[in-house]
Amino acid sequence: MNGGNAVHLSNLKIVNGCLAFDVCSGKFHRINESAAFVISKLKRQTPLGALITSYSQRYEITPAIAARDIELFLNEISVVR
Repeated sequence: MNGGNAVHLSNLKIVNGCLAFDVCSGKFHRINESAAFVISKLKRQTPLGALITSYSQRYEITPAIAARDIELFLNEISVVR
């Protein structure tokens, strides 16, 4: 999503649930529903444990799989909270 540069959550705006607009760079990034879910929770400063629980319940997966998915996503975008 970011081409190696850190993404600041405060700069991201979710558009129509499928795009993330970085107000700093002016770039749009196509995202899926689960990415939008994670970004919106992080923007609300949801603790990681609560995010994992919410994610696992929403997508009906185990907390271990949810934690792995979230970790992979955060590593991919090099998120800065």
